[in-house]
Parts: sequence; structure tokens; C-alpha cells
Amino acid sequence: MTINTRGNTPDSAGHAGVTAGQGRTARRVADLVVLLSPPLMLLVPALLIRARLIDDGYLFLNLVSLGVSALVAAYSCMGWHARPHGDDLLSARTLTGRRTIDLSRLTKVGRLEVPGQARTDDRLILTDAHGVRLIVHKLAGGDATVDALVRRALRTRPPGAGVVVSNRAAERLDLRTEVSRPQGRLKPGRTIPDGLIGWVPFLSLLVFAPTSFGLLIAGFVLSDLI
Repeated sequence: MTINTRGNTPDSAGHAGVTAGQGRTARRVADLVVLLSPPLMLLVPALLIRARLIDDGYLFLNLVSLGVSALVAAYSCMGWHARPHGDDLLSARTLTGRRTIDLSRLTKVGRLEVPGQARTDDRLILTDAHGVRLIVHKLAGGDATVDALVRRALRTRPPGAGVVVSNRAAERLDLRTEVSRPQGRLKPGRTIPDGLIGWVPFLSLLVFAPTSFGLLIAGFVLSDLI
């Protein structure tokens, strides 16, 4: 079946339609929540405490505000039941609604790896020219991953497309050779050494902990408690 990537497409799973750019507004809202959560969780409780409307215990929300932002950034884009539609569209459900990636207009491909006790949660981060972002791994209805679809889409991009592909994503997609070629179809993104992957949670703690305590102290200052 041939589809028009600029219009609506019948969804084989029974959904009303799949549209290129679907989920763009949801991503913008999620990005606002990510940016505004720490300052709002700092200022609003501080002002209410100064007005003696709430207890000063609410200031300890500052210890988790960065974590809340990080979770919203990740899980708002996390996709499941991913399904291809025609040659160009990949659609998946997320917590913020259905999102559809235009594979023919990818601008960035990254990789999210979260080490666990049993296995590493390994997903691709896809961003297209419509501003839609989707974090996805498997296709619906089996164990097949999205790798083949993404790899084909990247290899068929025209010279000079300049799709940014991170080193870890290129390794997963077996595209390191293509990324290093000078034709400009793909260009290298951020590089994370293999040895640092397992240390990501610890390194994140080194960044989050001092910042969170700094926000907590700022909350006490703004509340006029110290």
C-alpha cells in the first residue's frame, strides 16, 4: 500500500490515522515541563511558605525536581507497540499519546542505554525534521527491533543530508563506516567511551546530588528560613 507521508494514513492496528509530525505538540509540552519543573518546585513552595500557607517540609521537593525532569524527558518519549506504515513512517504509543516519526526525514539518531542488574535497557532515540522525538526498541507483535527500518532509512538519505548519528547508535546500527564517509549523508554525533556506560548512574549522581542540595538551600533562603 502506498501512503502519503504528508497526510493521514490508515492504521492497520485500527487507529483512525497516522500522520507525519504526529506528537510534535506533545513533545513541546513535555519539553516545557522538563524546563519548568525545577524552578517552579523551587519558587512556588518558597513563596507559599513565606506566606505561611504550607509547611516548610515542601522545600524537600527540590531534592527530586531534577529527577522529575529527567523522568519526564525520558518517559514522555518512550514508545511501545511501534508499527511501520508504508516505507517512511514509524508510529508508536507513548505516555503523551501517539507519536509518528518520518524515517525519510530523520535529523538525529541517538542511543539510550540504562544498565540494569539483569540486562541493559537499550533503545534508539529518533528525532525527525517535524520536531517529533521517539525512544523505541522493538516492533509490535514480536522480537524484531526497529534497527533494520532505521538503517535502511539512513542509508537511502541523499548526500549532504547531515543526519547526526551518535557513536553508540552507529555501533548498534552497524553504520560506523557510513558515518565516517565524507559524503555528508551522515555525520558523527556525541561519543561516549564504552568504559563509561556502566558508570553513567554514578556519574549522574555526582551531578544531580550537589545541584539538588543547592536548590534545597536556595529554597530555604527564598523562604526566609535561613
